[in-house]
Amino acid sequence: MSPVDSRPLSTPCGDAAGIVFAISSLIVMLITTTGCRKSSAAAPAEPKQIMEDFTMTQTESSKTVWQLSAPKASLTLEGDADLERPEILFYKDGKHTSTANATKATVRGGQRNVVLQGDVVITSLQEKTTLRTDRLDYSAAKQMFRTESEVFIERPGAKLKGRGLEADAALENITIFHQRTVIR
Repeated sequence: MSPVDSRPLSTPCGDAAGIVFAISSLIVMLITTTGCRKSSAAAPAEPKQIMEDFTMTQTESSKTVWQLSAPKASLTLEGDADLERPEILFYKDGKHTSTANATKATVRGGQRNVVLQGDVVITSLQEKTTLRTDRLDYSAAKQMFRTESEVFIERPGAKLKGRGLEADAALENITIFHQRTVIR
């Protein structure tokens, strides 16, 4: 059996300084070897299909509920559609009741909910009402609009301003959550 050297290891700078030196060297080595690598985990761009003169129609019991059109749409793999300058025609009992326009919109494929954004304007033909806001969410299941944004509503004989709103697509029933002014 050969004798085992039981003396503690020593470094040129002493025990404590040697340990710090060794740990610092290891950290520098790890940083310099991993810091220069290019990441191969970059997220790939989501594939999209671009369509021009896009039209989508929502029906219920063979009756048109709304018809959406846009000059350009980007369709995602999840079934969503991002639209530029959309126009939505809303119907009730087969009659055109109102029209919505915005700078852009997103249609959620599964539920057919629509988010209108940027200079949103809805004009009701029957109620002679105009609604203006910067964002409006449309629930296809409830056939209702909702927003937490500032809203401006003009009706014959009244102008309303407030924050937050819920309304049907024909603008027959409107609830403003925080009404600020009424101008007649």
